[in-house]
Amino acid sequence: MEKISLTYFVDFVLKAGTPKLTGVREFKERKDELHTDFYRQVREAIVDMHRSGKPTSVLDGFLAAQHDERRRRIYPSVVNGYRKFLASTRMTWFEPPASTYRLGDLEINVNPELGLVIDGTPHVIKMYFRGEPLSSKRVSVVLNLLMNGLAESTPGGAFAVLDVRNAKIHTFKVPNPRLSLLLRGEAASFATIYTGL
Repeated sequence: MEKISLTYFVDFVLKAGTPKLTGVREFKERKDELHTDFYRQVREAIVDMHRSGKPTSVLDGFLAAQHDERRRRIYPSVVNGYRKFLASTRMTWFEPPASTYRLGDLEINVNPELGLVIDGTPHVIKMYFRGEPLSSKRVSVVLNLLMNGLAESTPGGAFAVLDVRNAKIHTFKVPNPRLSLLLRGEAASFATIYTGL
């Protein structure tokens, strides 16, 4: 079976009932590739800003270069939220680790976008851009996958999800063995549906 993105797997886990079947079928038929990742450009602009050591003012140029009406309307709130997050404390960039995390027959790409040293602690961060509120369930699942997939490559580091628009960071606190068990079951469910379709 092919690898699945962390975000796609998290979306699958948080669905209930028959939408799970639809999600797997869309993944298998690659319908998800027919739609562009709406936030890809702003995500890449933020990461490039850090990698290149550029000031946040480059994001103004990025926003000005947008021609798509929807992006012109939505991206500014994302950029403003990210600037607010950066202003909250002093941070230093490092290249975040990436890995493949195996759950049964499923391989999940664990690919956080940001590596930031915050108050002396390296933080490996997955950014959340969507307009709907970031649920505690989503945070728990993402943090569990980040921790399980990257703990060995980030000793002493912290794992986090950044609600970009609201400039709020959620950090992994305590492992939840029951959640890990649930995720193994969800991975088995995904693999079974995938094989059966």
